[in-house]
Amino acid sequence: MRIILTILLVLFPTLWVGAQEQSAQNANQRVAEFINSSDLVALSGELPSLRGLVVKPLQALADALVAYHEGRHEDSNKAIAELSEYAPELGSEVVFNMLQLSVYNYLMSENYAEGAQIVDLILQTLPEGDSTAESRESLEATQRWMSALAAKDKVAILRPQTDVSVPFEIREMGRGEHIIVRLSTNEGQVQQEAIFDTGCSFSNFISTKAAERMGVEIVAEDIIVRGFGKGYARLGILPEAKLGDVTIKNMTFLVVDKLVPDNVQVDGMCDMVLGTHVIRKLGETRIEVQDKLLLLPQEQSVAPQRRNLFFNAGQYYLLCRDGEEQLTLHFDTGNVKTQLSSKYFTRFQSKVEAEGGEVERSRSGGFGGVKWCDVRTLPKVKLEVERETIKLDSIAVNLPTNYEDGELFVEEYDGSAGVDFITSAQRVTLDLKRMFFRIDK
Repeated sequence: MRIILTILLVLFPTLWVGAQEQSAQNANQRVAEFINSSDLVALSGELPSLRGLVVKPLQALADALVAYHEGRHEDSNKAIAELSEYAPELGSEVVFNMLQLSVYNYLMSENYAEGAQIVDLILQTLPEGDSTAESRESLEATQRWMSALAAKDKVAILRPQTDVSVPFEIREMGRGEHIIVRLSTNEGQVQQEAIFDTGCSFSNFISTKAAERMGVEIVAEDIIVRGFGKGYARLGILPEAKLGDVTIKNMTFLVVDKLVPDNVQVDGMCDMVLGTHVIRKLGETRIEVQDKLLLLPQEQSVAPQRRNLFFNAGQYYLLCRDGEEQLTLHFDTGNVKTQLSSKYFTRFQSKVEAEGGEVERSRSGGFGGVKWCDVRTLPKVKLEVERETIKLDSIAVNLPTNYEDGELFVEEYDGSAGVDFITSAQRVTLDLKRMFFRIDK
């Protein structure tokens, strides 16, 4: 399911009653501009200092968006629930869009029963017709998903009261690498390799063959999955599995015949993907690259003063810097290598043209197929995460393409931080609960 949230907030004079001072007007105007431009990074940073100056309808909207962006899903839904009383000021379209946004919060917080009710309400409100047919199909699939899981127990992590080390493998795959962990069931009798994938959202992936071996119970059919194409999966639950000395109960899986199409040859590919549905629950995870260990510390380290990860539509995005410029990268360890986007190209065109290689065709793979694009490859890229520098070699930069009508298409974010964002360091720390990624060494 993918719902694109577009907020066109029109500020009528009545919205400013009781806030006529210049400072208050400036605060309201600033918050509105952040929302209209979808700059939730800036909104998150400035909203605390503006609180008390912003009128209630705009404050409630901003609170809902910032909490969503920061991965505080329950807080976001509390704020969204308040928005209906501000429909006259905000507009019914904004309130409806935020109701759709709440579905992500329900999925992330595993509040499937209430989420299914909200999806039903959205379906009742959604107009009939061809223009909404795709949205309706996705929402109906989401409702089947939520209804099936509403009666089941949530995913639970059981671990010893000590530091836990989980071995992993760094495996060459295609033009890059994957981080591979091993899960087991039936007291270790059944083993299964899995890709450690921060780009896999809401559930984990598994092939039909591996699901049968592991004992995955199917609870729903015809769940829509989108990657590089559209497909259908079955929804399943694995009652219990082990990841090292950690027990994972009630893992949810999207079960598909094959994780990659028949026409794509990938040596060493796994039949399971461990996604953020579990990685987030693991909490702080220290990745010791040289020792090839995932360390789950009993005592958490001190988090950075500000989050450098944010959430959108099931995915996590990393804030980093290229020189003086801030970049936003999709944080996706399921991508075998970091790749920069056409947006990056438009921002750094002179650098790419001066330092990059000749134009080549590049293939990217994912669920449902592959896509090809023209790229130029930078021999070296230095990116900074919280004042720590990571050096990456041979990084492809996508070139802008044209729509059929000739309009230029530029990607929304600056690229994808792949597994080499981790393996180029000696030690990194990841925490999808507290929303940070740190280069330790």
